[in-house]
Amino acid sequence: MRKIFILVLSFVLFVGLIQTGNTYAATKKKKVGYVAITYETKDNFVIKSKLFYPTKEQSVYPVVVMLHSLGYSSDYWPELAKKFIEAGSAVLVVDLRGHGQSIYDSNFKISSWVYYTEKTYAKYPSDIADLLKYIAMNYRNISVTKYAIVGADIGANTAILAAEKMPNKPACMVLISPSRSFKGLQTAISMTNIGTMPLLTMVSVRDNYSYKEAYALQKFAQGSYEIKKYPIGGMGMLMLKANPKMADDIVNWVIPKIQ
Repeated sequence: MRKIFILVLSFVLFVGLIQTGNTYAATKKKKVGYVAITYETKDNFVIKSKLFYPTKEQSVYPVVVMLHSLGYSSDYWPELAKKFIEAGSAVLVVDLRGHGQSIYDSNFKISSWVYYTEKTYAKYPSDIADLLKYIAMNYRNISVTKYAIVGADIGANTAILAAEKMPNKPACMVLISPSRSFKGLQTAISMTNIGTMPLLTMVSVRDNYSYKEAYALQKFAQGSYEIKKYPIGGMGMLMLKANPKMADDIVNWVIPKIQ
């Protein structure tokens, strides 16, 4: 009986080891869906972002950079980001300074957008331009020419000013509720300096301010400038929730320009 017991126990342990090994192998093969990126700015502020890759492997990925609305964070882009990833593009979602996970300097001092002055908001374009240069240097599988920026309200203004600073301009940009001035980020002159890249502006007819600003900016555009109007929704990212079709409109407009 003792020998039988030992044999049975050995068999159970052997099966358990096989199952454990299979579980480990499955876990080891499973790929993380994104890379967390931490970038320290010239003034020692820490900018957090996530770089998502599509399932299909490529030697170089086109990428869509997403800049959220004032008071939001990168967590509010899930549906749009998912659609871009499914379409074969990498996606970089950024928490702007003072938002989401980007609320600390290198000494772990907390800083919130709620208390920012225009002097601090003026750092947003350099934050993004420098972050993109950092990614271009350190993530060689990300294209430095086949990329787009999608920005909402302050993210839209930041996109315009950041593009002006970039040596390699975006292939196109989507500007959700942009304006000539937002928290001191003035875009009119920068619009004339970013060249002929295609621009898609998206506004709600219920947001009278953004609606008028979209048309005011049109005269400064040097290339294709489309204005897409939606019947409902408010300013910036609020439009995405109110207009489910808007995400498809963005993806269908951007993807042909970066592939």
